[in-house]
Amino acid sequence: MLHRVFTSRRARMGALAATTALALALAGCSQKRMTTGSLADAEAGQASAQQTQNLAIADKWAKAYKRDEANPQVALGYGQALAATGRGREAIDVYARALEHNPNDTELLSAYGRALAREKPGPQSIAVLERADEAGTRDWSAYSALGASYDSVGRHKDAQNAYKKALALKPDESAVLSNMGLSQALAGDIKAAETTLQRANRAPDAAPQVRQNLALVYGMQGKFKEAEAELAKDLGAQEAQANVRYMRQMLSQSNSWDAIKSAGKSRG
Repeated sequence: MLHRVFTSRRARMGALAATTALALALAGCSQKRMTTGSLADAEAGQASAQQTQNLAIADKWAKAYKRDEANPQVALGYGQALAATGRGREAIDVYARALEHNPNDTELLSAYGRALAREKPGPQSIAVLERADEAGTRDWSAYSALGASYDSVGRHKDAQNAYKKALALKPDESAVLSNMGLSQALAGDIKAAETTLQRANRAPDAAPQVRQNLALVYGMQGKFKEAEAELAKDLGAQEAQANVRYMRQMLSQSNSWDAIKSAGKSRG
């Protein structure tokens, strides 16, 4: 599956992985990474060790939060720790309660809005992130999350303005550029989308999903050779060919563009 990217690193707290827009239309595509033997065992062991560490950190924050749940810094730390252990809904509740005591705290508003957008981008995350904007947030990832939320409800012009604000705070951030490119494609400006995604792909920290998004936009223009070349960089030749075959099939359908737009209203 091709994924829309809202962060270049999964562990970076505060950035967002939310709506997919275009990429959901390629849900049948595969990007499994093959691991065998000791390599797979080693990766599983590392993931288990990281989860154990995250749980220990969350437990420490839980004790601090129990003592002072109105403290915004404690709420932020606990919320981030909960999110790191996969308890995103609990993090949302922590931020919401802290905001009752600190209604204009820009960090809390940004964190709350990003958490909402991770769960389900839409009107609720838009309302909170617009409050963060009005309060003067300087968090680029909050604007990226706001753009994703706008895209999820079809407000692509507003989304692109939000991405521009994010880029003003963090120029050339590949994740934001990737989202911008997909938003442009949804708005029908495919050439601009290609240029933006190429720019995102040139960034040193560009994730594989950025190249997959670029491949998708290539495919939408019939540039299947270029699409396959991008996919092969991460998936290998055989799987890249399979993805492009699926892409051709999807794009050959008469209602493919409507399906892509509809996908933008769903959660990625």
